[in-house]
Amino acid sequence: MKSEHRHELQTNDLSKLLVHAEPFLEKYGIKTLVAAGILFVVVIGYLTWSSNQEKRDAEGWTRLAASNSTEDFENVVDEFPGTQVADWALIHAAESQLQSGIRNSFSDRSAGDRDLKDAKENFQKLLESSTTLPEIRERALFGMARTEESTSDGDLKNSIDLYKKLIQEYPTSIFRKLAEQRVKPVEGEKVAVLDQEGTKNFYKWFHAQTPKPGDRQRPGFNLPMPGGAPGGAKPSGGVPVLPELPAGGLPGTPDPPALPALPTLPGLPEPVTPSPPSDAKKPTAPAKESPAKPESKSGKKPEAPAKKAPAEKPKSEPAPEKKP
Repeated sequence: MKSEHRHELQTNDLSKLLVHAEPFLEKYGIKTLVAAGILFVVVIGYLTWSSNQEKRDAEGWTRLAASNSTEDFENVVDEFPGTQVADWALIHAAESQLQSGIRNSFSDRSAGDRDLKDAKENFQKLLESSTTLPEIRERALFGMARTEESTSDGDLKNSIDLYKKLIQEYPTSIFRKLAEQRVKPVEGEKVAVLDQEGTKNFYKWFHAQTPKPGDRQRPGFNLPMPGGAPGGAKPSGGVPVLPELPAGGLPGTPDPPALPALPTLPGLPEPVTPSPPSDAKKPTAPAKESPAKPESKSGKKPEAPAKKAPAEKPKSEPAPEKKP
């Protein structure tokens, strides 16, 4: 088929298509253009939202990594609601509240109860949400069990049920061993820890305690200063003058221990410790030792020194001659 004939056929087909499409465009042309415009706007909006969401998620993870306190985690939850970052921040906030609640229960019961209540509410939110990740739900279930145990008044049924639920739903959990230690008898015991009467009695007693920050007095407080009055009262007679310390140190303090004597090395003479001279006995002058004769480096013996001639005796005068 020649190219000219082929081109003629294509032109005829296009003309037929335009003839059939003309009534459709006259009837639905405006609607089609509107629909195309809406679709274009939706696509552009989705791409923009997706880009902003990625930036927002990155910002949320950065904020979560920089959080160091319960307040920081709660701020992340409020600023990034409905995201996985918020769920991770909430589990961290709940665990932090649980730790501070247990710690404060021994020194400030009102603050401890407040922290434990907040922790219980946050754990409950994560357990009730259908979008909570399994790894977050696992930690929330273990945290809720510990919270129920810490706030128990001796009835540990709720805590036991939560520990058992954790073991059943998450058999490979990192918290499984800790949960089993609470609800299963250990080796050599017939009853689990939370089923023992001693444990129930302890929680019943501890629940009735109401410690306050001022109940425990630290040593060293309210001790009078030198020259002051006990109990923090102002001494009479004006401002007291602190006494000067004696030369030998504070009275009543023991003398420092004497240092041990150094051991003598083998083969060395004992060290001579001179004693102070006394009037009764004066030290005698040490005897002079004659210097040792030096040995010659050669094999010859050193020559003996020449002997001195003995001194001549004085001549006696001759006796007088006897006369006949």
